[in-house]
Amino acid sequence: MNLRDLDYVVALADLGHFGEAAQRCNVSQPTLSMQIRKLEDELGVALFERGGRKAVPTGAGIAVIAQARLVLEQLRRLREVAQTVAEPLGGVLKLGVIPTSGPYLLPHILPAVKQRWPELQLHLREARTVQLMERLHRSEIDAAILSPPFDERGLVAADLGEEPFLIALPPGHRLANRDVLTPGELAGETVLTLEDGHCLRAQAAATARAMGLQTHAEIEATSVESLRQMVSVGLGCAIIPAFAGRGPFAQGADIVLRRLRADPSSRRLCLVWRRSWPRPDAMAELADALRAAILAIPTT
Repeated sequence: MNLRDLDYVVALADLGHFGEAAQRCNVSQPTLSMQIRKLEDELGVALFERGGRKAVPTGAGIAVIAQARLVLEQLRRLREVAQTVAEPLGGVLKLGVIPTSGPYLLPHILPAVKQRWPELQLHLREARTVQLMERLHRSEIDAAILSPPFDERGLVAADLGEEPFLIALPPGHRLANRDVLTPGELAGETVLTLEDGHCLRAQAAATARAMGLQTHAEIEATSVESLRQMVSVGLGCAIIPAFAGRGPFAQGADIVLRRLRADPSSRRLCLVWRRSWPRPDAMAELADALRAAILAIPTT
């Protein structure tokens, strides 16, 4: 048995056709068929039912194919570890990012990363904090941009800086002509929040309490963009991250954005990775580059 045989088996399971599987593996159909037959003989079980133009995994085949996928995945990770040691930021890096930051940070940080590490291939995953944490611990991603609080056990968190909060007001609001709003000025007004599961929900709620705002009990948004649209039609006000309220993201919804003088009035961003990552110095170097790029983003 060799690893190439496992490639053949997985390809045939995926495609169900010997010719297509051989094409994907860049071998002739007879070669692929012969090698799979040899593997079946070695294992003592039939992996596929052969009939007509299709090949369907047998009961034993399903179990063997699942294990073959695991072996090939471990081999891929082994190669990535070796490549990471030789060139820590020159291969593939799977980076997760929370949805309340991704659309607003990535246009700023990706060019900086590409310029610094032109050979680095970033594979991006956008998901909520809990999902990204699960993927980190399962090694499905290598690092993530998160905002505390989160469980840091087994992880390293490098600070990327503070992101101020802004208050989004509907057009014509009585305080729209003020540059900075202080606690008490908005007392009694309704603040719209994101649905449960977003880290921004709890962060914005804390700031809302400090400002004397009441959270809306009936309306919850799925994204920052939804919040912006709800504010524009007069459903209430909202606390949003500053990076989502400046530059091109300030367009498209008729709202007024103002700074806050409250505690807390910002959130912290971090780059988080597993403590077992083989080259923590390389990840720390990436954090430095991200920190510099984020620091350059205008928030006023």
